[in-house]
Formats: sequence, C-alpha cells, structure tokens
Amino acid sequence: MADKTSTSSNENALLKRKLRREKTARNTAESLLESKSTELYLALEKSKRAKKQLELALWASQESLWDWQAESDIMKIRSFSMNSDEVTVWSGTPIEIMSKVHCDDLDNMQFHWSQAVFGGKDRVEFAFRLKLSTNFQWVRLRGRVFRRGNAGEALHIVGTTKDITSEREAEQSFQLMASAFSSSREPMVVLSSELTITECNNAFVHLVQATDPSQCIGQSFNTLLSGQKVSHDQLSYDKNQRFETNIQTQRHETIPVDVSIALFESHLQTSSHVIATLRDISERKSNEARLRQMALNDDLTGLGNRNALSEALTTYHYHHTPFVLLFIDLDGFKAINDTAGHDRGDAELRSVGGVLSQQFSRIEGVVVRWGGDEFIVALPLASTEMAVAQANQFIEALEKMNIIINGIHLSLSASVGVAAFPEHSATIEGVLQHADAAMYQAKNSGKGQVYVYREGLHESIKQQVSMLNDLKRAVEHELLDFYIQGKYDTRGKLRGGEVLCRWISGLHGAVSPTVFIPIAEQNQLDKAIGLQALEAACEYIIMMETQSGYAVPLSINISVNQMLDPEFPFQAVSVCDSHQIHPSMIELELTESIFVRDEAAAIVALNALRELGFRLSLDDFGSGFSSLSYLRNFEFEVVKVDKSLIKDINANSKGLALFKGIVAMLTGLQIEIVVEGVENESYLPFMQEADVNLMQGFYFDKPMPCEQFLARNF
Repeated sequence: MADKTSTSSNENALLKRKLRREKTARNTAESLLESKSTELYLALEKSKRAKKQLELALWASQESLWDWQAESDIMKIRSFSMNSDEVTVWSGTPIEIMSKVHCDDLDNMQFHWSQAVFGGKDRVEFAFRLKLSTNFQWVRLRGRVFRRGNAGEALHIVGTTKDITSEREAEQSFQLMASAFSSSREPMVVLSSELTITECNNAFVHLVQATDPSQCIGQSFNTLLSGQKVSHDQLSYDKNQRFETNIQTQRHETIPVDVSIALFESHLQTSSHVIATLRDISERKSNEARLRQMALNDDLTGLGNRNALSEALTTYHYHHTPFVLLFIDLDGFKAINDTAGHDRGDAELRSVGGVLSQQFSRIEGVVVRWGGDEFIVALPLASTEMAVAQANQFIEALEKMNIIINGIHLSLSASVGVAAFPEHSATIEGVLQHADAAMYQAKNSGKGQVYVYREGLHESIKQQVSMLNDLKRAVEHELLDFYIQGKYDTRGKLRGGEVLCRWISGLHGAVSPTVFIPIAEQNQLDKAIGLQALEAACEYIIMMETQSGYAVPLSINISVNQMLDPEFPFQAVSVCDSHQIHPSMIELELTESIFVRDEAAAIVALNALRELGFRLSLDDFGSGFSSLSYLRNFEFEVVKVDKSLIKDINANSKGLALFKGIVAMLTGLQIEIVVEGVENESYLPFMQEADVNLMQGFYFDKPMPCEQFLARNF
C-alpha cells in the first residue's frame, strides 16, 4: 500500500513537472511568436514605408517603374502619384511598344533591346520618341538585367522610365542658340562679370582679324575698345548698354562698331554673364562722311559751301570767337564764260579755288564758294589789317594766273569786301551783309580793290535797290529815252544810225548805260527795253520820212536773253507791222556771246529773224575773243569792228596791219563793215585806205535825242 502511494506521488510529481515544462515551453513559444510577429509586422511596415518613399521618390523625379518577364514577354510600366493607392499600370509586349515608337528611333531601340536580351549587356539605357496619344514624347528608358537563363538570355529585366520631352526641347533650344551664336553674321562675345571674354563666335574672330578664338578668349573686352567703353555701373543699373565706338584689331587697325551689351544673371543672382553684339559700321561711317562732304563741299571746286560756312560761323559765334569775313567776287570772269564757254569757266573756277586754298589754308581760314564766281573766306582771331593784307596777296596771285584761250591772254582779278565780328556786327547775318556791301563798293571802285565796311555803306546799297525799283518804274511807264548816233561813209554822208538807250532818273539823275543795262539784264528788264528800242526806231524812221521824204536804216542792240527768246521774232515783226515799217529798215545788233550761250539755238533764232527780213549785225567784233567760226556758220550782213582795233593805228604799224587784215577778210566775205570809235580826223585816211564802208564815232556826232539828230542831218 505504502509502495503504491509512493509510486502515485512520484507519478504526480513527474506529471506536474511535465506540465510546468510544457507551460514554460508554451509561454516561451508564445513569447517568441509574439516577438517574431512584432518583428515581422515592423519589417512589413518598414517595407511599406520604404516602398512608399520609393514611390514618392519616383513620382517626384517623374520616373516610372517597369519590368519585363521573358516567360510572359510582357512589360509592365507603373506610374505613381502622391497617393500610393493611385498606381497607373500599362502592360504590353515590346512589339506593341515598338509600334508606337517614332520610325527614326526604331532601329536604335531594337539594337539596345537586343543587346540586353541576347548580347549579355546587363545595363540598358536609350531614348526614343513614343506616341502615347496624339503627339510624340521623348522617353528615356533605363534598366538592368535581373535574371538570366542557362544560355545567358535575359529572363527578367527591371528599370525606370521618364518623360524627357521638356529636357530635349530645352537641349534643342540651347543647341539652336549655340548654333545661332556660332554661325551669326553679327560678331558676338560672352563676357564674365569682369568683362573678360569667355566665348566668341567666328564673326568676332573675323572682325578683330584673329586666326582663332583662342587669341580672343581671356582678353578684357574694354582693352579692345578705343573711345567709349562698357560702363560697369551703368550695366549693373540698366542691364543694357548701346553705344558706338572703335575696336582695335590684331593687325592694329581701327574699325568703327556699334556695340549692344546685355547683362544676364542667374535665378538666384549667384553669377552673371554679359553678351555683347557688335556691328561693323565702317560702310555707314564712310557713307556718312561722304554725305557730310557732299553737304559741306562744293562739287565744282572742292571748297566748302554755304553749309560749311554756316557751321563754322555758328561755332565762332557760339564761342564768342572774333572773325573777319572776306567776300570775294571775281572781275573778268564773265568774259571767260562768254568767250570760251562754261566748261573753260568751270576750269578757271577750280583754279581760283586752288589759289584761295593755298593762300588761306596756312592761316586756318575757312574757304567756301558762295555761288557762281563769288567766294567767302572766314578768318578766326584775325585783325582787319591782316585780312586786308591777305586779300591783296590773293588778288596779286590771281592776276598772275596765265589764262590763254586760243592764243588770247585773258586776266582775272577780284573785288573783296571785308567785315569783322563783332566790330561791324554782333550777328552772323549782319557781318555777311556788311561784307557783301563792302564787296559791291570795291567793285564800283574798280577791279582788284579791297574795301573794308564802314558805317553808312548800307545806305549806299539801299540806293542801288532804289535804283532798281526806279528802273522798273521807268521801264513799266516807258520813261526811258532813246538817242540816235549816226553811221557815216568816208565822205561824211549819213548812211544809217544806231538807237541807244538813255535813262535820266528823277531820283538818281543821268545813269550810265554801263550801270543800268547790267541791272536790267540781271532782273529780266532787258526784253522790255529791247522792244521799246524797236518801237522808238520805227517811230524815228517815220519821222525821218515825214520830214525829208527818205529815211536811213536804224540799228538797235538786242540782249542775248531777248535774242534767244522764241517769242521775240514774232514780237519784233509785229512792232514793225504796226508802224508799217519793213523789217529790212531795222538792223539787229548782237554780240558773239549769244553763240557762247547756245550756238544751236542762236542760229535757229537768227535764221528766223532773217527770214522775216531783219538785217543782222555782229557787234563788238575784235573785243575779247572773236571766233571766225561764227562768221562761217552764220552769214551776217554787217560786222561792227570794235574801237579797240583802231586805237592808235596811226602810230602803231602792227595794229594797222591787223586792222587792214580784218577789213580785207570781211570784205572778201562780202560783209558790210562798220568801224566804231572814230574819235578824230586822223583816223580817216586809214579808213579810206582800208576801203571801210561805214564809220561811227564822236568825230561825226555823239548820241543825241531824235529831234536834234533830225535837225542836224535833215
């Protein structure tokens, strides 16, 4: 019994120990399970967070995750968003993807894919254009072979993909800009903030005559400029600058350029660059200089013109710089123009310009051609005495000019008026007017004179203006007088007469024809005077016939302007018809200057007058330059030999021989001869010896009113 009880107690004790061990083991297992479950849970949560972070990172970088399984030949592309539950999945075979790839990129894509799948290349990376909707987008695909088969073929590839359209567009834009920069015809440079050249294009290299860009990079841009330079302060403030300056080339040449500067700063203003664009303006500057020269220079002489004078005088006036003006008008130039033509006249004007330049350039004078045969010289900081001395030296040099036209020596001189600023006037206009007035006074005093302006000279000029107005009234109201001077043969018998215009002004008294006739010609009054002279000649012929029963032909002087007027022949014959005078009773005297003006038009006009019946006379033959071609090209009825050819023939054998030769020539041409200037009886034997037809001069009579002429001769 006791043994049973003992055995039972042992069994119970063993059972309890077993239960305790099992309970302990169960608790330990449960504790371990709980610990492992917690670890697993935490690991899962960590994995989820890592996955979420990965997805967020992929979303932030705009990357998508893709993988490809060889077993299914399916590529899955997963795109993520802020919410991990929103995952966009696209799946398809590589063939399906390739059907959407741009044809130009297909070969490249197939090559890279084949290299990864069959070529043993573990890394995959290429870009292509993919059309997912309506437009192509640039896609960059990256990946790595995750698992390969026994034959080395890829079984599983994973990687990322990204839309890089904007990056490619930016890259293309940059390349386009870089290409534009490089190939631009405009020279361009990129400068650092210190204005050092960091980049330059080929046009800039060519501009500075360098061999390659390396010769330019690293140089300070401002050191290449002469003249205006880039201003750091202005560039920092305005961000832009534009100016004209000069750039020095590698060959030490200077080229004018237009420079445009622009400052570009980074977004955070941590760095800045400057882009400068240059333009070669050499041609423009050359054109501007040429236009300025044309604007300021006289085409004929090369001297300055009125614009140049105005610019110089304005500068003097602005800076209160005293100056003296010389107003120069040539004496004798009209004779050159009339006898040798305008081309020769232009040549002589150029010669005069050369004399002026030589005379005044060494004293820094401004020499301009005012117009026609007038010149002006401005002498800054000069005294009136010095200016007068220089003017006299110029006249002396001018009179030494050797002018020979067809063997005949002609001379030039000048009348010079002098006025000073501010001595004679405080204005530019006033000084010009005073110098002009002084020049006219010098001309009235005789050629080769210098006259300094004095107070009251304007009143004298006003008198000349008054004379012109008075002459206009006299012509308009037919207040001019017409005298007659006879033409006589060697026996003293009256054979004809010349009607000469005279003017006795109520304001100015008796005015010489040498004064008022040039005024009339300059102001277009000569045509009216010519018609009035013709009217007077017709009336005088009627008076002669009425008083004596017969009349002699009368001649009148016709100006070049009137003779070349196409209306004059009809006007002249109309005057004759109205007085019932045949045109053959009227002799029209003209000088050879009409042929110089326009020979073809002159012959047409003279033929028209001859056909109407007028007699034509060549006046002043032998004065100045007489061309025999005029006698050959047109048959004059009468030639009037100038008084200069008979002067002193009674004591000058050469003069007498020349006179006889001319008379013999004209007689051989069957031209009637009238010799002017027969002043005394000593000339008569020579006239008879030469068999002269008619004579005119003070020996026979002076010009007189018609009543006196009729009383003396009829």
